[in-house]
Amino acid sequence: MKRLVFLLVASLFAGRTLAISLPDLSGTWLFSSLEANGSAVTDDNLLSAEMEIRGGNYTFHAGDNTAKGTVKLDTSHNPAWFDLNETEGQNVGNTVSGIVEIVPGGWRYSANISGGTRPDAFASEGDGNILAVYKKKVVLAKPLRGLLITGGCCHDYPGQVAILTKGISKRVNIVWDVVMDPGADGTQHRVSVYESRDWAAKYDVVVHNECYSDEKDTEWLERIVKPHRDGVPAVLIHCAAHCYRAPTNEWFKFVGVTSHGHGAHFDYAMTNVAPRHPIMAGFPATWHTPKEELYNITSVEPTATPLATGWSPETKKGEVNVWVNTYGKSRVFGTTVGHYNGTMKEPIYLDLVARGLLWATGKLTDEGTPAPGYEGKP
Repeated sequence: MKRLVFLLVASLFAGRTLAISLPDLSGTWLFSSLEANGSAVTDDNLLSAEMEIRGGNYTFHAGDNTAKGTVKLDTSHNPAWFDLNETEGQNVGNTVSGIVEIVPGGWRYSANISGGTRPDAFASEGDGNILAVYKKKVVLAKPLRGLLITGGCCHDYPGQVAILTKGISKRVNIVWDVVMDPGADGTQHRVSVYESRDWAAKYDVVVHNECYSDEKDTEWLERIVKPHRDGVPAVLIHCAAHCYRAPTNEWFKFVGVTSHGHGAHFDYAMTNVAPRHPIMAGFPATWHTPKEELYNITSVEPTATPLATGWSPETKKGEVNVWVNTYGKSRVFGTTVGHYNGTMKEPIYLDLVARGLLWATGKLTDEGTPAPGYEGKP
């Protein structure tokens, strides 16, 4: 039985043939069905087992038994090969080899648990053979509560409200409040929500997509940034990087970069300079944006880390256009991309901003996927 439990762990990593990668399997998995030696397994202790997958490692729980180990996925074969090696548990050092493929609603895995050769078909008939089908465990989590603050000059903010809230909600478990003061379409305005000093108290994250560069009062600026310095996560989009140019420069310390201007409108090559960062997971090495407005960055704070740059034919250098920052106790994600609605509608853009929001709130896994329960609702 111990040998069977060990091998069942491996089956929980069943994945897609050829195109599968281990990040696709991040999460917690349950058996949908299980067969051994041609018959259905009815042991409730096994059927209720759970496997948490994080990168190339697993933790498996079946009743009182816990096992940990590493996995190896070889997609050069069809079906893909899947091997599991236990490093902690009752079968340390044992390796099980099998085959995996995607099926509707989940994955299936076949292996021989008696030390036989790797099977070449998905079947359980024969001594020591198993066939397992898996489904992802549904984890219910309280939605994040997000506040989108928007408005100001130079952009279609009503249109962007719909694009951002709907697009991010398809990717993140979040509910929204939106503040967009009517008629405040210039460069100077005191957004109504900031009148209260505890304006951010009930939110898990604030998305700043406002454009008020000429609102320069120092006390007003402190009212805005203090909740973030005290720990409220933030996402900054496009013209938010140009706002609140008070003499203290505190806004730009919060943002993480300083920018007071931009060049002409053009499409440009956007380079992923931090491919190992979870926010950049799935983002290509180079993405050619639609027609956009590339901001010129004059300085990057010591607390900030660039994630992507956009090539400017005017400044002849890569301008930082995606970054993360630490401001006091909070995490900040920022991007200067997003002048035009057409760019915001791009799936690659919405994916990027959604991962940035999840990272800022601590709900992004190391593989760049939502933490369990924080997936969106397509």
